[in-house]
Amino acid sequence: MTTKMKKVALCLVLQLLLASSAAATTIWTGSEVIDWYNGKALQLSKDLFVNLKEGDALVFGITFTGNTDWPQISLVKGDWSGTVSGAANTGLSDGMTEVKYYVLSDMMADLQATGLIVSGCGFILNSIEQVDGDGGDYSHAVWIGEMVIGNWNGFQISASAFSKAQVGQFLRIKFKDLGAGAILSPRDPDGWGQLPDAENVEIAGGYHQYVITAAMLEVLQARGLIVGGVNFTCIAVELWNADEMRPLTLSVPVTNNWVYEGSSVPSFTIHAENPHNDAVIANIEVRVTTDKLAPVTTLKKTVTLAAGSKEDIDVTMAEMPAPGIYKAAITVNEDLARAFFFAVNPTQIVSAPDKQDDFDNYWTQAKEQLAQVPINAKLTEIPSKSGTKRKVYLVEMQSVADGLTGEPVIVRGYYAEPQDGKKHPVIMHYQGYDSEYRPGGDSAIPWCIDTRWDSDESAQFAEFILSNRGQSINNRPASGRDDGINEDFTNIYGDWFAYEFGNKDSYYYRGAYMDCVRAIDFIASRETTDVQNIFAEGQSQGGAFTVAAAALTNHPLDAIAPAITFMGDFPDYFQLVSWPAQVAFANQGTMSDDEMYAFLSYFDTKNLATGITCPYITSIGLQDNVCPPHTNIAPYNNCVTPADDKQIVFNPELQHATNAQWYQMYMSFFKKYMKDTTGINDISLPNNIEAGAIYNLNGMRITQPTKGIYIVNGKKVIL
Repeated sequence: MTTKMKKVALCLVLQLLLASSAAATTIWTGSEVIDWYNGKALQLSKDLFVNLKEGDALVFGITFTGNTDWPQISLVKGDWSGTVSGAANTGLSDGMTEVKYYVLSDMMADLQATGLIVSGCGFILNSIEQVDGDGGDYSHAVWIGEMVIGNWNGFQISASAFSKAQVGQFLRIKFKDLGAGAILSPRDPDGWGQLPDAENVEIAGGYHQYVITAAMLEVLQARGLIVGGVNFTCIAVELWNADEMRPLTLSVPVTNNWVYEGSSVPSFTIHAENPHNDAVIANIEVRVTTDKLAPVTTLKKTVTLAAGSKEDIDVTMAEMPAPGIYKAAITVNEDLARAFFFAVNPTQIVSAPDKQDDFDNYWTQAKEQLAQVPINAKLTEIPSKSGTKRKVYLVEMQSVADGLTGEPVIVRGYYAEPQDGKKHPVIMHYQGYDSEYRPGGDSAIPWCIDTRWDSDESAQFAEFILSNRGQSINNRPASGRDDGINEDFTNIYGDWFAYEFGNKDSYYYRGAYMDCVRAIDFIASRETTDVQNIFAEGQSQGGAFTVAAAALTNHPLDAIAPAITFMGDFPDYFQLVSWPAQVAFANQGTMSDDEMYAFLSYFDTKNLATGITCPYITSIGLQDNVCPPHTNIAPYNNCVTPADDKQIVFNPELQHATNAQWYQMYMSFFKKYMKDTTGINDISLPNNIEAGAIYNLNGMRITQPTKGIYIVNGKKVIL
């Protein structure tokens, strides 16, 4: 994060209206320009705060002037010894007229001992009022307020707020108004590093807490705390001792695979155990929202658990929601039991295509450009990976240029080819985002097939692992691979999602999708390939590549298995998670949102899938926080494959991952659609075939309305 971003993050907007029923006492009125750059501040005597009570609010009436880069209000102790306890610097914005601070015991002690200096910049102070509090218990709080945390920003609480903190206590951060993909990120004010022993977490419920370690305490008491993250409003920071809490032991098992279809109304089971020696009342609350966290319903139930007892408590929704992905956040006595996504009639979720008028023509032109680039495939055997049944090669081949003009791009892959001289089915493997590799750091070695211990079954398949431009093999020095080929390859694109963002004719994924097509061109050109049995699979970005390959290739695929698929339904995607949305917004430039989504629509798998007719199996992690289920089911629902040839695997507890049986699942699916080509011979057509032309081949009349593969009198015709 840049210095500017840090400063902006410390200047969050806080504008709270006073409750009309609360009694208010005026402490000060006037018109005082506040400008710490020119030494202009207002100092108030401690005598003005003698009647403060814990839980009261101090409300500062202001006129925003904004005559500075970072307008903000800062409450300083009257002896200039530091920030008032529990009073974070608060950013100001145009239109603000009030700023409210809640008074806690340490703040009250500071004000009554030293008075107050109102400092900051960019505003005129008009009044200070004391508003009576609600009389609640604030004994655990070190800060109370309402700070909106947007996109990886935050606010700072001073070190003095943690003067009484101890190792072993719980640092509890409370929140509300959670947005999609809400993440809590506690930071060290020194350079915004991570607070020791306080990892970033995706949040749900009403609070998250950390055990205070010695390393954490050192930072808190020396520099304080920055509460940061994504998409929530922080309302309190508290310190709790373990013996002050009386938690129940809670769990929420998976029921119905968390997929509810037909008239199966969603119902959830909470397993609660009372480890205490007396009865505990369990106040259960199930908040159901959409996956974008729009409220749907709140279910409540109260159960009394006897001492030492355990009970399964069922909570059922009153009616079946509309098809969609939903989130349930289940709390018991404000403690989070579990938060999870569940699906309702998922195959009926509508992700309407938003193809531009020239969508089909755009991809037709891209394929025509690819067709003009000779493959020029170069195969280099990798002896260390080759067995007697299959040899393994590094394949280098040409693909389209990165724009409409320019030199062809060299892309690479690892290819395992059977050596028995027969034709074999092919499995195409497309790969995920190459995020594990960092130049100069740890390197994930690209996956290369090792055929030295081939089984009889594996030897029946040719396999090709494509590395798209700038990724995997094309993003590694020789030392970062184990293929034994002493040549370095370099990524020239930087962040692939950002490369030429907004320019559809040179955007990274235009070329990357054509790489997927080129890989099938290569496979189809091999004499050992059974072109009637070509299958493709991939996960995440590889899932998107699989969809693109099936939609765009001129060599029909016989079945595909995209999983946890990336690049789907961008308008919804960007409302659900922060990445790659922040990359898009950072590179949006002068494009409006509508223009940006129109640009992305050319690469959206939900649009590409409308051209897919082959059998299709997919795997979805219902808790996926990288490619949410709402987005990676979109191409599955939009493809025109007959329903009997489609299969979907839901993994209720998995995030961005497939289950351990996924390989066996998709291979079984592929074998179901594998054609027996024994005894079928190839015949060739002229290279300059035309749509609709009629050919007489060895006495057979063949009309070529579209390109494809045909079996005529026991002979295979490739058009």
